[in-house]
Amino acid sequence: MKNFYQYSLTLCMLILICSCASYGAKNKDLAGVLSNTQQAINNLSAKIPTTSDQTLIKAYQKLEKKYQELAPVLEKCNEKYALTVTYMTTLQEAQKVLQRLDKDFNTISNKGFIIDAIYGDYDAKLQSINSSSKSDANTKIKVLVNSNEDEGFFVFGKLSYEKDLDIKRFRFNKPTQNASQDFVPGYYLFWLEKDDRIGEPELHLIISNGTEEEKQLVLKIPK
Repeated sequence: MKNFYQYSLTLCMLILICSCASYGAKNKDLAGVLSNTQQAINNLSAKIPTTSDQTLIKAYQKLEKKYQELAPVLEKCNEKYALTVTYMTTLQEAQKVLQRLDKDFNTISNKGFIIDAIYGDYDAKLQSINSSSKSDANTKIKVLVNSNEDEGFFVFGKLSYEKDLDIKRFRFNKPTQNASQDFVPGYYLFWLEKDDRIGEPELHLIISNGTEEEKQLVLKIPK
């Protein structure tokens, strides 16, 4: 009988450990990122209407609404499955771009593109979370790159709203046709390079539908 109780106790402890295994320590940086992002969005609410640009105003309203939907979902995800460093990086970069847009509002010419791009990134993240059976934000999607008939191009990428920044945030480890890399859901720019041939960055939404965790891109070959 004593052995039976010991066995039962051990079994209960194992079940408890397994059920809590996914509830790790949350990412403590998220609260600050969400707060700073919200502040930047609030600041823009006073500046956007002064432009009298109805297209820009509507784009901002869509972004504001999407962020209000995404933020509480991210908080819940972070409580259950701590957001990864990679995921947090994309949120932090969006925050920085919104802060830069707020600070340099009068000198930035592509306000509409930036706002639309961040909206697209937030929407891709929200759709992917809602499609996850576990409502997990940390889903990774394998991106495969094909350059059609030509091989040996290196693949580079950056976040969509970094379009005007002269950076290469991502470089695939292998050239085409074997180029592949994991990405968190979002909105990205990808292009091909080989010697002095540099392709035009192409926008691609990377979204998880809950079943297929793989996306194949066919990028244009630079002349």
